Amino acid sequence: MNRCTLYDNCIFSCAMWLCTLWAVGQLQAQDIHFSQFNFSPLNQNPANTNLFDGDFRFVANYKNQWPTVPVRFNTVSLSAEMNFFTLPNNDRVGGGALFYFDRAGDSRFQAINSSLSFSYIKAIGKRARHFIAAGFQTGLIHRSFRLDNLSFDNQWNGDLYDPTVPIDEIFTRTRLAFFDLGAGMSYRWRKDDRNQIHVGFAAMHLTQPNQSYFGNQSVKLNLRFTAHSRVQMMISKRMDIVPELLFQMQDTKYEVVYGAHTKYYFPMSKGHVLALNTGMYGRSAEAGWLLWGVDYDNLQVNMSYDVNFSGLRAASRYNGGFEVSVIYILTKLKNISGPVCPTLL
Repeated sequence: MNRCTLYDNCIFSCAMWLCTLWAVGQLQAQDIHFSQFNFSPLNQNPANTNLFDGDFRFVANYKNQWPTVPVRFNTVSLSAEMNFFTLPNNDRVGGGALFYFDRAGDSRFQAINSSLSFSYIKAIGKRARHFIAAGFQTGLIHRSFRLDNLSFDNQWNGDLYDPTVPIDEIFTRTRLAFFDLGAGMSYRWRKDDRNQIHVGFAAMHLTQPNQSYFGNQSVKLNLRFTAHSRVQMMISKRMDIVPELLFQMQDTKYEVVYGAHTKYYFPMSKGHVLALNTGMYGRSAEAGWLLWGVDYDNLQVNMSYDVNFSGLRAASRYNGGFEVSVIYILTKLKNISGPVCPTLL
């Protein structure tokens, strides 16, 4: 497999993305999202489950958004995956668990998700450089909010706001829980540790559960569609470039996240890897951020900070949010395609 094969695959991947973006046109997602989208694999796509070199993967994500707004948004996500077994033809079967907690706004609106995901990964070719993965995710989502710090229009008595006036909104409940289901597919091509492509598509909330606090059965949690791409290319002895792209759409809302980071490899003794990650990313016309981090053997730590350009900038004063991700891969059995790649997701 020569370098031209990688470029051909890259051109095909880029062409697919251009067609996707053209098709969605002027559309403008309600679920949680991380700026470091490719460093939160199970939130991104169930088919990412077990799609890595190793036997166990542990991921932690934290985001503190809009710290200058009176009530900041905090999101925590934890996941763990394992390879159940590898077949003689290099196919893999694996599973994972995902937990996330999100709290936002004066209402302390809270979302808690606990999910399990499973995948089957088909290896293609004698050298097992191509992989097609299919996965699904099932779990329980719990949502709640509080009225303590909220104000309502009927509490205005004509002269001033009176918090002692009972509110006239009738909520049948302030908590709800529902079953959720998602599915996805991913394709991965890997020449070696430093030349590879990963693209995928997922559809979440297939059950479209009711999420009304007023008992309105027509208020559904809409489907969320995600398409994502990641390319890693070696451009010199000590440097790789990693362009990434994400598109998400939920009802009429959408986001496009794009950018790239470089990986600079430091001289190390045989069997060890030390790389510095630096990059720039953007989300539609709303935000941009810098990323920096480090890979050391099977551990990867990345940090980023968003700068907000949206209409909220008057309140945010251009501040977005701080985000950190930690990934650790543990290997005790034979990898799906050669030596451990600590930089792979």
